[in-house]
Amino acid sequence: MNRIRYIVISLLTFCCIGISGQPILDVHRLLLGETLNYKASWGFLNIGTATTKSDRRLYKIGQNVYCKIQLEGSTNGMARLFYLNDRWMSYIDIHNITTQKAYRKIREGRYKLDELTYFYPEQKKAEIWCLNYQTEKFQFRKVYKTPVNIRDVVAGFMMIRLMDLSKYNPGGRFVIDGFYEDTGYKIDVLMCGMEYVKTDRGKVLCYKVKPTVPKNKVFQDVNAVDVWINVNKPYQIVSIQARLILGNLWIEQI
Repeated sequence: MNRIRYIVISLLTFCCIGISGQPILDVHRLLLGETLNYKASWGFLNIGTATTKSDRRLYKIGQNVYCKIQLEGSTNGMARLFYLNDRWMSYIDIHNITTQKAYRKIREGRYKLDELTYFYPEQKKAEIWCLNYQTEKFQFRKVYKTPVNIRDVVAGFMMIRLMDLSKYNPGGRFVIDGFYEDTGYKIDVLMCGMEYVKTDRGKVLCYKVKPTVPKNKVFQDVNAVDVWINVNKPYQIVSIQARLILGNLWIEQI
């Protein structure tokens, strides 16, 4: 997997998540028409941006109601050595924040991928369709098994924001069942407490959480990531710091 894509996706979404046990959610914080913008910095360099958008209307598919949410990420000229321009779009059930259908458009250097995923949670499987660039039609690729309550990248981003973090005391932990592409793993998340974060718009009171990251050659160690989530607004992710082998990466809301 492209290392830069792995870092950006992991930090913004905690990968695709399904909380072990029954999570405490507040779906009333799911805001229609919301747009959040982020910048990514590597040391003193601004290397890219990311945006999340929720549609202004809801969609009914069968008996369920869904919110359409999109996440985009791209690098700029300072990061031309690892060019990235990716987009994820999902239809998410507003009651349990599970994914019905997801689309991702990947553009990284010369590599490109257009992929549709249909989720069948009751059958614990997902069906993958990929675009054939010669016929310009989607073709069936494969079916893979998924954990219970699995979510795609975009639903994972929303899930951590909708959890009621006020119910967790400093030192408390919860476990995330992670799943990205065809790999599953567990992530332990530590609640560190609350602290103020300095932003361009002033100081913001945030919950600070520390997720473990899968052991790899990108992060300094499994505890290399810190995430700050706004206490007063609808749990917007304010800032993320990752200590990497080649320096520190910051993702900050703008």
